[in-house]
Amino acid sequence: MIKRLLFLLSICLSQGVFAQTNTLSPYSIYGLGDNVHTSLAAQSSMGGTSLAMLSTQNININNPAALVFVNRPTFNFDVKTEFLTLNNGGTSEASSLFSFGNFSFAFPLVVNPSKKRKASFTFGITPYAQQGYDVASYETVPDIGEVEYRFLGEGGINSAFLAAGYELLTDSGRINTLALGATGSYVFGLIKNERITTLDNSVSGFGSNLYRGETHEISAADVRLGILYTRRLFWNSNTPDEKSGSFSLGGFFKPSVSLNTFSDQTAYTFINDFTSPTIIDTVSFSKSNIPTVAASSFGLGLGFIYDGRISLGLDLTSTHWSELSIAGVNQGLNDEMRASFGFEYIPDPTSYKQLAKIIRYRAGVSYEQTRLNVGGVQPTRIGLTAGLGVPIIASKSTSIFNIGTEYAIRSGAGLPVTENYVNIFIGLTFTPNQYDRWFAKQKYD
Repeated sequence: MIKRLLFLLSICLSQGVFAQTNTLSPYSIYGLGDNVHTSLAAQSSMGGTSLAMLSTQNININNPAALVFVNRPTFNFDVKTEFLTLNNGGTSEASSLFSFGNFSFAFPLVVNPSKKRKASFTFGITPYAQQGYDVASYETVPDIGEVEYRFLGEGGINSAFLAAGYELLTDSGRINTLALGATGSYVFGLIKNERITTLDNSVSGFGSNLYRGETHEISAADVRLGILYTRRLFWNSNTPDEKSGSFSLGGFFKPSVSLNTFSDQTAYTFINDFTSPTIIDTVSFSKSNIPTVAASSFGLGLGFIYDGRISLGLDLTSTHWSELSIAGVNQGLNDEMRASFGFEYIPDPTSYKQLAKIIRYRAGVSYEQTRLNVGGVQPTRIGLTAGLGVPIIASKSTSIFNIGTEYAIRSGAGLPVTENYVNIFIGLTFTPNQYDRWFAKQKYD
């Protein structure tokens, strides 16, 4: 029954990802839209820190090498509610948006039991970039009156992925391990940009409005490579009350790729409202197939675990958005630098019946020099996060309900609009209970 439920849920979620609007930010007008820092709800509660975080209960889609720690079939899906307040110094405007996040399924593979090497595999879908804006500006022109310039954008890019992690090297005591991973993705989606110039005919008495629109349909293969080194610490097998821990170093590299891009450009003059226009004349119409050059990125992460109770992580990533060129036109963006720190605390991980002792308490912080170039200003984004991971002990499994929140501000000196975010992340991680052996072949006497 649960397998049928997960199958139907994955279909519903995938349809939602394809069609949804994921952002209301006016700054998504730049490039392909707001880039998505992909992470599960549990990782989002830790500032998005994940590159060197070790977990048997969370799927790590940012560093595929960390998948080797998945020790049982695991299904995860997330949703997000965003509350956005825009402030231009004099007035403010609030809005909210609900959207589906990534969802994925992972399971371990038996590769070489004699050497205790591990491997795992995952697949799923996640947002890549998102666009959703409605911006207007006004100008008074002699003999014409007030002219409205309106900019509209919608759509987004998604990524369907397959990833695998393999433990390449390990010693007999599993003190040191080295794992490699790779993610292959199919990037696809559609973005649409519109520019409408509307005249005040009550003043001029004549004239027509101008509509200019363009759509870009994007699709291509993408790849990400990951590496993870771990070392066991404080391990002494001769003491019954040993305190164990680990240190980990992880990283990824995603090269720049060329994305197939089919573009349409249209311009026409019209009267009446642009939502139901009466077209007077088509000024231009063209089609093109010029590839989009996507940004390359890389990142490094440090992780530390003590006694199974305390987990700490630090990530540093860089994305070269200055490389982004859509349909042959460089977008004039800045390179993005991001740093995040997160921690998780479990009061008593050995307790299985007392819920209060096995709740995961999480918090984190992130700092980002964004990709934006707004009149020569590069805005920064600072976020504070907190959350809980609540084991579903009634399921007799390691299933967890994750909930977290983020408060973030994107601002900069001289920036026309400051954005304040309150994001709420909710995620569910399903694993089989002791009576439900997923993918196990049934045996009959």
